[in-house]
Amino acid sequence: MSIRSLRIHKNECSWIGILQTWNMQMLRCYLTFQWRSGTKMIHMRWAETTASFLEEMEGGQVFRGDMVLCTVPLGVLKRGSIEFVPELPQPKKEAIQRLGFGLLNKVAMLFPYDFWGGGIDTFGHLSEDSSMRGEFFLFYSYSSVAGGPLLIALVAGESAIKFETRSPVDAVGRVMDILKRIFTPKGIVVPNPVQVVCTRWGKDRFTYGSYSYVAVGASGDDYDVLAESVGDGKVFFAGEATNRRYPATMHGAFLSGLREAANILRVANRRSLAPLEANAKSLTPLEKTNSVIQNGQELDELFETPDLSFGSFSVLFDPRSVDIDSTSLLRVGFGGEKLESGSLFLYGLISRKQAMELSKVDGDGNRVRVLNRNYGVRLVGRSALGSVGESLISYIKSARISCKGGEIMEDK
Repeated sequence: MSIRSLRIHKNECSWIGILQTWNMQMLRCYLTFQWRSGTKMIHMRWAETTASFLEEMEGGQVFRGDMVLCTVPLGVLKRGSIEFVPELPQPKKEAIQRLGFGLLNKVAMLFPYDFWGGGIDTFGHLSEDSSMRGEFFLFYSYSSVAGGPLLIALVAGESAIKFETRSPVDAVGRVMDILKRIFTPKGIVVPNPVQVVCTRWGKDRFTYGSYSYVAVGASGDDYDVLAESVGDGKVFFAGEATNRRYPATMHGAFLSGLREAANILRVANRRSLAPLEANAKSLTPLEKTNSVIQNGQELDELFETPDLSFGSFSVLFDPRSVDIDSTSLLRVGFGGEKLESGSLFLYGLISRKQAMELSKVDGDGNRVRVLNRNYGVRLVGRSALGSVGESLISYIKSARISCKGGEIMEDK
């Protein structure tokens, strides 16, 4: 039996794929740095005018930048593979230690054909030995999404740790024994796999584990603390362990990247206006902040009283028409149960009729799918709404101001 490398791609949350990564496109000129195979440690200096980090290896390099986005797994932070100079704030260090980082390994097997049946998505296996209850306890069929007869076996708990001490050949042999005990009594012949890959996330020095979890003594607040930037906007943090709402998931990591891209852009825009702010020393800090993000705040204020709201979706109707085909402004929030100014917001233009239909769909994920598949709407950033969107915002703002003026006249 040959053990070969097999790369597997599964879109666990396909609806995420429709989000416009406009923030990422805006950041395309920024340096992207990846650890090389010989790297022993990263030294991060962030208290200076510019942030810098050094690879500790033969011929190591120093990279400098205005800002750094740190997306390393929580396991790497817990191991201290990155030396922050000065040290991270105490609350962040404590959050890193409190949160747990578990281990889940997988054996992915590509077979000549789908012997387990195309109608089966998952099936389980119970071990008679309680100490081995996490060994290949669950099998996932990826046939419907991988384009081939792909089967994945999961290894969790203490079994996942022991799994990493075995050779891939021994591990696959154990999996095959289990599969044959399940299917042979049913008269089904289990063929040898064509390709196999075994993960070793616990021993991988670029991960030291698989997923974060709320350990004893930790809380959801620790995810928020880990997501906070340090050094007055010099070092930012993203990854599944920084997403309180969707930890331990691919889409949680993806959304955290969008969140931090938005935060980095916000800081970059603020710094670009620093010379103007220096000439306005008489302004209070709040007034300076308002001058930098005035447009965003005005839009936030409009959405404080939406015409229609459901889940993380809010809608503003065109005040000039009640026609069902009139254009409406849709806002979708990402970042937690309680959406605030620090959350990530994406926008789209839909008809009033579509907004009403969307409000009757259950779940935000299903609503995003309807937006993309049924309505052909792509969510974008504020700056990508175009002239139609900006014109609509202006009309809504004017109508709100006129309405407030009328209320004042009535009071008098």
